Parts: sequence; structure tokens; C-alpha cells
Amino acid sequence: MGLFDRLYYGKAGKRDYSEMDMPKNRISLFFMVLKDHVFDLIKVNLMQLIFWIPFLLWTYIMSTEETTIEMTFSNVKVVYQGADDLRATRGLIVTGADADTVSVRLKGTRRVLGNLSSADLSAVIDVSGISQAREMQVSYSLQYPTNVDKSSITVLSKSPETISFSVVQEANKTLEVKGVFTGSVKDGYTAEPIQVDPSSITLYGPQEELDAVDSICVYVTRTDLDKSIAPTNCPYVLLDKDGNKLTPKEITGNYDTVSVSMPVLMNKDLPLTVSLVGGAGATEDNCVIEIEPKSIQVAGDTTVLQTLNQLVVATVDLSSFATSYETTVTIPLDNNLRNLSGVTEATVRISVRGLETEKITATNITTTGTNRHVEIATASLVVTVRAPAETISQITADNIRVVADLTNYKATSGTVAVPAKVYVDGFSDAGAIGEYVVNVHFTGG
Repeated sequence: MGLFDRLYYGKAGKRDYSEMDMPKNRISLFFMVLKDHVFDLIKVNLMQLIFWIPFLLWTYIMSTEETTIEMTFSNVKVVYQGADDLRATRGLIVTGADADTVSVRLKGTRRVLGNLSSADLSAVIDVSGISQAREMQVSYSLQYPTNVDKSSITVLSKSPETISFSVVQEANKTLEVKGVFTGSVKDGYTAEPIQVDPSSITLYGPQEELDAVDSICVYVTRTDLDKSIAPTNCPYVLLDKDGNKLTPKEITGNYDTVSVSMPVLMNKDLPLTVSLVGGAGATEDNCVIEIEPKSIQVAGDTTVLQTLNQLVVATVDLSSFATSYETTVTIPLDNNLRNLSGVTEATVRISVRGLETEKITATNITTTGTNRHVEIATASLVVTVRAPAETISQITADNIRVVADLTNYKATSGTVAVPAKVYVDGFSDAGAIGEYVVNVHFTGG
């Protein structure tokens, strides 16, 4: 059986095709059968490849993970072991180091070194055994994460190999904390001085660095403020004598932050006025009032000023004067308000219009408020009566009544000048001006 015959009939010698499927020639038959066998071969090899790929990858990874490599780690932080105890127990601090970080080149497996970074390493210097101030130059040891077998790592080089530093006696300095507002407030508002708590901070560190610190400031920066800043913890900065910011390495403070608050007050122009107590026939309608200044500008809490429309500078009894009154008073302000105008006094002038006065001798003088036997030593009293013109002409001595209240003189003996009140009976639009006294003699119990 020839080659093409075997391909056509199969290895078993059985006919795989019908005569109807028979290719026209042996060349066509060859390519048809070759195509079928190649496809079968590809399927078998692909299944084998899928099976072997994971194994081959695992083998490769394991072989590379254990490969020895060299790596350089830069910016490894220098740590002084025992520095806190040194400071607390002996008052000594580490300062003036010539390097804060180091660079090291290490040798180890890719599995170990490949998982490390500079942040995972520390250059450790043990200072716990130092007992006095001194200059030092020492080597350092590398500290690895706890899950790393340091015996599997070889240190090839260090740069620098040693660290120079000083151990000095710690000094301190206490400075006031200044609050500085660098922002702005809305029109119609005023920023009050910044309130800082604590008001002072004690700094600790090398004397040389402390000498450079001139002040401690905390800055508040806001724009278009229209309300107070509630207490907020803020960092502070250290400044030299020229106002430049300092960043000393070895200085610490007894506080890391300070509480800052700043009242923001509303501004308002408040008219000045007086409170009038009507008397002696006069009411507010009879008065012409002049106050200089007419108003002042104040600052205060918004909730307070929103309900305040004027300031009463004085209370004036209209019965205390006849036609005109003038006084200078201190402008009273609540503790919650601040005077922005700078004017602390006001002049008040009051003129009474439309009323006339007349002096009348009163003889109807009596007492009240006691059961004791008394004698009135004042037989008559000249009083000044004020009323409208049409009323004043009708008032006579019969309308005037003078009463001395002895309620507070129950244990008094002898002759005493007692304040008296004057009544103008029958005329509601009239009254007596001024203050009066009568002499009363206490004769018995």
C-alpha cells in the first residue's frame, strides 16, 4: 500500500472516506490529510504548554528570589537611642550632628532587599551611657524591621561611616506668645486683639539656639470676617530679632500648639439721648434737648448691637431746674461695647419752653409718718411754681401744700431739717421747682 493509500485508508486499513468524498487527485488528498494531522498535533502540544507554564514560572521566580544582589539605601534616618532618658535624668541633649541621614550599600537576597526601603532602616547611635557634656564621633549600627533576618544581610559600605555630634547641657527660655492677625474683616466690623492660651511658652534646647530666638508668634489669616473666631489650636513660630522665621533642630517647647481666638465686633453709630423724668408741670414736649456729640461709633457683639438703637447718657429730673439745664457726663458703655470714636464725655443742654414760673409763699406745712409729738419750726416757705401761663395766674398760696415725711426720724430728738415735698393742689399741669426742707422740733416720745 502506497503512502497516499495509507493516508487515505488509515493505519487500520479501513476506508475513512466514501468514494464520493475522494479528492480528484493524490495531491489534494495529501494536503487534506496533512491539515487534519497538524491540527491534532497543535491541540496536544497546547494542552501540555498550559500544564507546564505555572510550574516554569514558579521555578523561575524561586530561582530569582534567592539570587544575591547589592542595593544602596539613601536618606536613612539617624536615631539616638536613649536620648529621651539622657534629657530627662541628666539634663543633657544631643545637638550639632554633622549628618541627619546616612547612605548604606547592602548585600543580600532579592527576596529580602527587594522588600526594603530607606524608611524601614535606621542608623542607631546609643547615647544612654553618656554622663556629661562632651564632643563625640562614633560609628552607628543599622536597625532592620523585626521580620527581617539581619544575619542574611551584609553591610558593604556606609557613607559617612561615623557621625560627629555634641552633648550639651540643656537650657530654657520663656517668652510671651504674640497673636498677629494678617487677614481682613468686612466693612462695618472690627477685629479685636487675638487671645492666646497659654500666654507664654517655655523653650528648651541648646543655649546657642535659644539665644537666637527673640519672639514667639501665632498668625491668624482670614478674609472678610464678620464673626468671631472660636478657640482653635494653632502652631506657633519662632522668630529672630529681625522677624525672620527660625527652624532650630534641637528646640522644643512645653506646648506644641496654642489655643487662639479672636473677637470680631460689629460697628454701629449710636445716637446719644437722655431720659427725662417729668415734673413741675414740664414734660418732654416742653423740652428742647441738645447733646454734643450727637452720636458715637461703638463696636460690640452683633447680637447685642442689633437690638441697641441709642445710648442714654443721663437721666434728668425736669423738676430740678426752671428754664434751662446744662451738664457734662461720662458716656456710659456696657463692658461688651467698645468706644471707637475716642470721645468719652457728652454735654447735655435742656431748655424748657411754653411754661412760666412764679414764687409763692406757702404756709400750709404739715408732717406725716410719725405718731410722736412734734413742732414745725418753719412757719412759711417760699416755693417756685411752674405751669402754663393760663394756669400760673390762677394758683394761690391756698393751693400750695408742704409735707415733711418723718418716717425715718422716729428716734430723732431736737430740731432737724427734714426734706419736704411740695404739692400744687387742683392743678395737674403745675408743680414746684427745686428741693425744699422744713425745720421740725421733736419734743416728746
